[in-house]
Amino acid sequence: MYADQLRRLVMEGHLRGALELLNIQSGYRFTAIYRLGATHAENFMLVDRDNEPSTPFTADIPLDETYCHQVESLAALVIEDASSDPRLTTHAYRHIVRAYCSVSLLEGDGTIFGTLCQFDTAPRATSEATLVLMREMGGLLRSDVVSTTYRRADIDRRVDRLSDMTGIISDASLDGTDALSTFDMYAGPLIEEAGRRLPAGDSLEVQARIDGIRCALVNER
Repeated sequence: MYADQLRRLVMEGHLRGALELLNIQSGYRFTAIYRLGATHAENFMLVDRDNEPSTPFTADIPLDETYCHQVESLAALVIEDASSDPRLTTHAYRHIVRAYCSVSLLEGDGTIFGTLCQFDTAPRATSEATLVLMREMGGLLRSDVVSTTYRRADIDRRVDRLSDMTGIISDASLDGTDALSTFDMYAGPLIEEAGRRLPAGDSLEVQARIDGIRCALVNER
């Protein structure tokens, strides 16, 4: 069931939906795609089970601070509890990111361009079913899919969700100031991400859309 849904979501370009499906199946808090650059692992897309508006794990990570680089794994990597894993005794984040699993993302010629990973701040076992699904999704991804075009589409979908949330925000707020404060808590990270991840023109378009939604919320109050 999960495998068919996963394939359909990826083939239709709904990468966030595919990550959310993996996240539900695995029980991990975070599920993400990273592109590997010369010096950093670039966070392309991340799902947080707790839906915190802002999390430090959305930042790019120096390659020498990633678990994959630390253990020199090029295929699949599973860490159930980093704090007691003998491969990570000197790793700076072993008491912060406790559980981790990943599969490499490969071009058609076998070149590694990224990782599909899941991680948690608490120890966690990884089932074989989870690894099978991760390999399935990883095998469908190529660098032209993990691209700016798909990132813009993902951010646009999240702005749509934010727009859909305004009625709930308005109804649950004490007054206009409270409503705007709640809205900005969710809008701020989206605007910041668009500024970091998208070309300047796209970023301004996203900002304008969010500003329009915010103005509509003000007028409703």
